[in-house]
Amino acid sequence: MANRETDIHNRILVALTQRFHPVGIFWRQNAGRVKTDRGAWVALGPPGISDIVGVVQGRSVFVEVKTDKGTQRTGQAAFQKAVEQAGGIYTVVRSPEEAVATLMEHLRR
Repeated sequence: MANRETDIHNRILVALTQRFHPVGIFWRQNAGRVKTDRGAWVALGPPGISDIVGVVQGRSVFVEVKTDKGTQRTGQAAFQKAVEQAGGIYTVVRSPEEAVATLMEHLRR
């Protein structure tokens, strides 16, 4: 059984895909580093990258998923600032409904 945050990730991915198809695409973005079979380390994204990444109508979208009591880490806040300065959309959400509503609001701006 997946943990609670993973369950929320999955439900948000389904909700965003259903709402924004065919003008949007979303995927789960893992973070950290992995070691290849040859022993090299590969970064899975920049520090603080959000849980879900996507593109909607040509705009970059970054969705950080938190449980009810989860809080944004310092690296995540720095990544949010960089995304927003570059003109992308960044949001912190706790449910599929919040993810869709928040993204719709950003796209109306």
